[in-house]
Amino acid sequence: MDDLESSLAHIRGAWMAGRSAFQHCPPEWRAAVEGVGAECALAALAGHAGAVLFRPAPAAALEPRRLLPELAPPTLPEPLRPHLRRLMAKQKGGASIERHWIDFVAARGYVLHPADWLPASRADWAPDGYAPWFDWVRGEDKPFPPPTFALDTYEQWSWAMRCAALVALRTRDPGAARAIIAAKASSEVAERRAMLIEILDTGLSDQDVECLEAQADDRSERVQVLARLYLARLGRRVDAEALATELADMLEVRKSEAPGGRASLAIDALKTPAQNARRRDLFKLVSLAGLARALRITEEEIVETAPVGAPDGVEAFVQMVAATGSDRACRMLLDQMLDDGAFPLAHARSLGPRLDAEQRRALQPRILMRDAEMFETTLTLMGRVLGEAALPALLASPGYAALTNAVEAARGEDETQRRPADALLETMLSRIAFLADAPAAAALLARLTAAGLPAADPRLDPLRFNAALTTEATP
Repeated sequence: MDDLESSLAHIRGAWMAGRSAFQHCPPEWRAAVEGVGAECALAALAGHAGAVLFRPAPAAALEPRRLLPELAPPTLPEPLRPHLRRLMAKQKGGASIERHWIDFVAARGYVLHPADWLPASRADWAPDGYAPWFDWVRGEDKPFPPPTFALDTYEQWSWAMRCAALVALRTRDPGAARAIIAAKASSEVAERRAMLIEILDTGLSDQDVECLEAQADDRSERVQVLARLYLARLGRRVDAEALATELADMLEVRKSEAPGGRASLAIDALKTPAQNARRRDLFKLVSLAGLARALRITEEEIVETAPVGAPDGVEAFVQMVAATGSDRACRMLLDQMLDDGAFPLAHARSLGPRLDAEQRRALQPRILMRDAEMFETTLTLMGRVLGEAALPALLASPGYAALTNAVEAARGEDETQRRPADALLETMLSRIAFLADAPAAAALLARLTAAGLPAADPRLDPLRFNAALTTEATP
């Protein structure tokens, strides 16, 4: 074998130098490679030997794996698979866009074919419908879990399937899900304990306080932080009063002089960059309830109008509300931002995770009307509620007005305007395709081609895919 390996090395070296390798041919092969086409025959034998005789040995014994599990939702229709592969191939290095496509397909009731996309072992961000694939990729799959998920069957379910079942149970029966999390969290590693605690965010209520207080002193810092954030949302004291007082001294609450006038939180720029940086840090360390106590007002009074002041301070305040504010406070603040036409709605993006699906659907028309960032803020706030925006809401948005202006500029003769307009147009068409429902996507295609975009323009591919993928209605 060593002689053969040496011969193959010499053969490759001769070919790389542009010479014949016949003189390096092993004696046993000479009869097979003589005559016309000798070099070609030698290449065939060398290639076969390299592929078969010198395969790398596995580091450990190979074990058979069961087939990739079948998912409950139907697979994307076959005619649309090449279309989606092209769309996703354009996004090399654009993981966020890939996620949007996976979420979009899931929103229409489908999953991707495994030949088109298979999750990585840590891709827990994908929809719960892919849970069996997560466990299969990690080698943790359990092919025959019991039909009912409960405390006594917890260990018989694989990890991703447990999480998906707990989320569903938390929606139906919050107490039952909480009991399982309280009983089983301590037996999991730190990363998975945190994931179990995160499930309590669904339907968080005062009944969860005891469970969260037990986790507030967990040996994992991430678990501690999560538990204390959720306790803060429930109005429990979780931060030092001295920090809240220090932050309150850097803010001002202004009351309108009119009868029944609302309070307004002013976050004015401070004298030095160091002071502004300290205030930003304090917003991360203090809860909304703690700040309200330090200001001697209620949480609702702090957010009854949109905050004003330095942009970095306003953004830090909104992030604090998103992290530690009650559900009511988050919704009030977002309402005030949407009603205040002068408030930059981009600051509201951190509130997106605090909205449930029904709230996103209800707020979508208002968000579209205020989104001046080319649909980016709407896309962030909608989360996985994709492909549902009706045509009237899209047409009334400033984003659509910017889109039509970009179409006109892209068709113009001024190259200095046309090039940036082309890039802007591709971005906006991709974003609006994630938001529009199928009839709206078809109508937008007609409008844009009538405005002068070629029907075969590849930038219209996302809208074409949207229009072709109707919602799966199979019971």
